[in-house]
Amino acid sequence: MSQENGFLNKISLMNKVISRNGKLGSDACEILSAAIHAVDPYTCTFERVHLYNRKIFIDQNIFDLNQFKRVFLIGFGKAAVPMASAVIDKLGSILFQSTVITKDPKFLTENGLGNKLSVYLGGHPLPSSDSINSTQLLLDNLPEMTQEDLVIVVISGGGSALFTNPVRGVTLDDLQALTQILLKSGADIEEINTLRKHLDQMKGGGLAVSLQPASVATLILSDVIGDRLDVIASGPTVSDPTTYQDAIDVLDRYAVLDQVPLAILSHLEKGRDGLAPETLKPGQIPTKKNLNLIVGTNFHAAEAALIQAKALGYHASIITSALTGLTEHVAGFIAGIAYTALTYDQPVSRPACIIFGGEPTVNVTGDGLGGRNMDLALKLVPRLAEKHGVLFISFASDGEDGPTDAAGAAIDGAVFREGMDVFGLDINDYINNNDSYHYHESLGGLIKTGATGTNVNDLMLLLIG
Repeated sequence: MSQENGFLNKISLMNKVISRNGKLGSDACEILSAAIHAVDPYTCTFERVHLYNRKIFIDQNIFDLNQFKRVFLIGFGKAAVPMASAVIDKLGSILFQSTVITKDPKFLTENGLGNKLSVYLGGHPLPSSDSINSTQLLLDNLPEMTQEDLVIVVISGGGSALFTNPVRGVTLDDLQALTQILLKSGADIEEINTLRKHLDQMKGGGLAVSLQPASVATLILSDVIGDRLDVIASGPTVSDPTTYQDAIDVLDRYAVLDQVPLAILSHLEKGRDGLAPETLKPGQIPTKKNLNLIVGTNFHAAEAALIQAKALGYHASIITSALTGLTEHVAGFIAGIAYTALTYDQPVSRPACIIFGGEPTVNVTGDGLGGRNMDLALKLVPRLAEKHGVLFISFASDGEDGPTDAAGAAIDGAVFREGMDVFGLDINDYINNNDSYHYHESLGGLIKTGATGTNVNDLMLLLIG
């Protein structure tokens, strides 16, 4: 990934479609780069942790080191290493031991940082054998906890798959099959994690309980709409309001009960019938010894995009940072806003930068290649056809859109006609086959940045010159 001072820069975002839009395209890259910069996991964490006079300050919360003999650091997620690095840089020799699980092998270079950090790898979006093995290593390396221990936990997107400790009787193959079924069905992350919490010993408050009687302080980079603590990484350090029945209802809602591995269905039914323990419910985790603090969100990124857009001379507005729904519905919504802006100069007048954040979902029925951002952009192509002076970008903040090497895609009003007249592409074939990747690849619309090191859902920019 091309970077500048460690951050995503506008060169790494550029492609054919963006480039041909001149200043509009260049500005779009600067706006998006500012958004990702604002949720850099190292900075977000570093700014929240302080050490002074043998006291650890995490925002307004004080942990007196005279009351603790040992301080541990553990973490999991795509941004676990930079978040852990920030804590190590702040607390240094105070830390007794540090262990994290992440996805990108590039972070293995940080193994041994400060003579403290151990870095393990896992799988995402599907949990892997590495996920299970690394989770077991992390847990096994922790000694028995006492009241004189403090555990700092850093959590970011991807944590559900990377930190995996399935309940007895459920195998890795079972979990992988279930995850694939749910991803293809169009289930959102809240629904998916409702299942995960009831199939894993560490999720749904399980980790917090396993660390008792130590005090636990968790720093969280949110990749979940609404920033619900029980949903982010499946809530390993918070109570869980959902039930086994809720998990079964998700499967029923998407008509996939008959596709789910029998071991999973059997465990869920036992839990529903009271034959397997529920996840931790409100009041079952001692709140005085269990702090959970969000350090970065999608809204923070959208807000930074807004500030940068205004600095570049645009009339800018954040429509929402909680955009959800199937991509075809989201595409219709965004197209309606584009039409209103072009026709009536609302919600802002031109030059306009209209910002969306969130995470749409895709109902996969074909066997093509793509991700939710590329699919959203694809479904907007015919809706924005011949709309000159319009540029739309949909971008996964972690740099990984679906099982591809792209972070998202850019389209403008010329893409539809060019695809049809120059390349002979029938866009409906690509839509029906869920093959957004190859459509955008043909038109030069793919954005390839590599892993950005952060993860706060998706960002969409609608620029009108």
